[in-house]
Amino acid sequence: MARIWHFISHILGFEKLSTNEKEYLHESNIKSSIYMGFIVVALEVWMLIRQIKKRVLIKVKDGYPLFDMMVKYTSKYWLFLIIGLALMIFCIYCKRAKKFTKPVFIAMLTSGIFCFLYTFVLFLENFTKVNVGAGIGETQAFILNFLLVFLYVCTFVIGTSIIIYSIFKYYKNITIPILEHIIIIAFTLICLDFGFLVSYSDFMQDKEIICFLTMILYVGCLLIYRPYISLLILGVSFQLFYNILTTFQDGKSFAPVDGVISGDSVNYFTFLVSLVTICFAIYHGRLNEAHKTYALEKNLKNDGLTGLLNFNYFTEKSRELILTSNNINSYIFLFIDIYNFKSYNDQRGFEAGNEFLTKVGSFLTELFDDKEHTCLFGRQADDHFVVLTKADNVIENVNTLTKKIKAMDNEILLGVNAGGYRPLDEKEDPRRCIDRARHASAVIKKNVDVSFIEYDAKMGDEYRKRLYILNNIENAVNNGWITPYYQPVVWSENKEICGCEALARWIDPVYGQLYPNEFIPVLEEYSLIHKLDRCIIERVCQDLRNAIDNDKPYFPVSLNFSRLDFELMDAVSELETLVNKYNIPKELIHVEITESALIDSFTILSVAINKLKELGYSIWLDDFGSGYSSLNVLKDYSFDVLKIDMRFLSNLDKNEKSKVLIDCIIQMANRIDMLTLTEGVETFDEADFLNSVGCDRLQGYLFGKPVPKEVLYQRIESKELIVSKKII
Repeated sequence: MARIWHFISHILGFEKLSTNEKEYLHESNIKSSIYMGFIVVALEVWMLIRQIKKRVLIKVKDGYPLFDMMVKYTSKYWLFLIIGLALMIFCIYCKRAKKFTKPVFIAMLTSGIFCFLYTFVLFLENFTKVNVGAGIGETQAFILNFLLVFLYVCTFVIGTSIIIYSIFKYYKNITIPILEHIIIIAFTLICLDFGFLVSYSDFMQDKEIICFLTMILYVGCLLIYRPYISLLILGVSFQLFYNILTTFQDGKSFAPVDGVISGDSVNYFTFLVSLVTICFAIYHGRLNEAHKTYALEKNLKNDGLTGLLNFNYFTEKSRELILTSNNINSYIFLFIDIYNFKSYNDQRGFEAGNEFLTKVGSFLTELFDDKEHTCLFGRQADDHFVVLTKADNVIENVNTLTKKIKAMDNEILLGVNAGGYRPLDEKEDPRRCIDRARHASAVIKKNVDVSFIEYDAKMGDEYRKRLYILNNIENAVNNGWITPYYQPVVWSENKEICGCEALARWIDPVYGQLYPNEFIPVLEEYSLIHKLDRCIIERVCQDLRNAIDNDKPYFPVSLNFSRLDFELMDAVSELETLVNKYNIPKELIHVEITESALIDSFTILSVAINKLKELGYSIWLDDFGSGYSSLNVLKDYSFDVLKIDMRFLSNLDKNEKSKVLIDCIIQMANRIDMLTLTEGVETFDEADFLNSVGCDRLQGYLFGKPVPKEVLYQRIESKELIVSKKII
């Protein structure tokens, strides 16, 4: 029984529809109304031309007043023309206008006013006297008069609704959906009423009821309501019209009524059943389309994990909201980064991490949503969320969000780094707004005690520099703004130079000298670092080739490779190509790879390191002891040189543990056939200690800061630096 009721409920449309299904069906009716309005306009223009030529002009020639003849013969056509135009304009702009601009407002308001004013033509219609007599009784006259008045009443409703809708939309930016439904329903009733009016008039003149059948098809097949509503509309319309046709005058039926009663009623009923079936089929077809469309849109618009908007759709909707908002300065973009989520994900697992992110998404909608104003929520990627919300209470809400997130795990330190940016006007690109909010978030990224900071003028300068770097990396590479600076590496025993490390510098025509901490993090963040590193490799090869060809002192140069270099380009092939291009001996190129990169990208770098070793390059492990140290790295890879991080030398004279650890590291490296180099050497005491414990090479400000090649050669020529004969 339950299944039968479920089936009947489904067929008749009693089942509860989701918001998306309702919106889809309503949108379909809006689209249909545009076509209907256009068809009505086209038909009425044709009918007006026809009526004016056929009747009005002839009557005017016979001496009748033009205005009276226009009212008598064309008033209903003008009525429908105005309604059609108003409906078409309203349906085009109520949903599709990106911004309800003044021209749009004027167009919609004008169409509504015309509908409203035209209803007063009703008082010029001499319907009560015209319809009585000439074989037409009082009952028929009453029906015709009622149908005529109803036309004007519905027109009044449409005009008034459009006027109210456009005023609220333009001045308050408030959409009133109920008025959209009222306008479409009123138009439906006008079409049915017009079919009644014309067909009844034709029927009394022994003509076919084509207009009624046309209008009922027109409404039933283009405007789709729930099946039980369609059944009600069609059933009542057919029954009412049938009753009108079979009215009696003075106890006798009209001559045509006999035909209806005797045979055409069967066809009449058959037509009703067929039309109802078509309406049901169209409804369920559109409902299936709604399901498919919603599923497709959800995949295109929503983040699959949290259900929030994905980043692309978030920016699209943000652009629409900015364009339509009357007070955009009251909104703020938030970029929210979950502090220490990586640790949570590593320790709790991916499933727990996904559940965590889903809860964060629900927290955002709970805290930042505003019932009176539209707010948007999205997930950019990983643990990064974006919000466009009202600026009121934003700090309080961020603090509440932080408390909720911290409470989710008592063992792992969690938190929020949120940056905010208020758009200045509707022309601002949402992506740039979000990027500025992200820049603000990055400022407090390592400060767990601060949850929120808003983008300000100082950040604006930094942000403009970031944009400049991103936009000009190609120019910097092509125009020689990127250049290597060389820092000497010396033998520990005699302090003679045995090599150099190449470090990138950006000598910019606008900002002057940019330092690595200004441009490297930006290029890494936007996956452009490989362009810089490839440039440095080529510049180093050029400098080595120049030194060799001009009989200048030359020595090995170590090049830094990041994890991203191996992911964003074929770093091994690029290096090999440039070394072969400039004919540089392989022993003059040392490849430095940081330990953290090895931990993050084991598979990629494992293959690359093995290939580099096969090609004859010396491989150095950089930054050993910088915080990621793992003996597994030394076990799994074969390095030529172990480069000890400078932080081991901090307070060396006061910290005996540092000396012991450095000694142990050097002895361990020697036992696994690795040479050692310690960077950050600044004092002779540090240099003497490192020499005493067997460290092979030293690097630091004690022997020279990174300098251009010209300055380096000046130091060599002045004998300030002695080039070792043992350079390999």
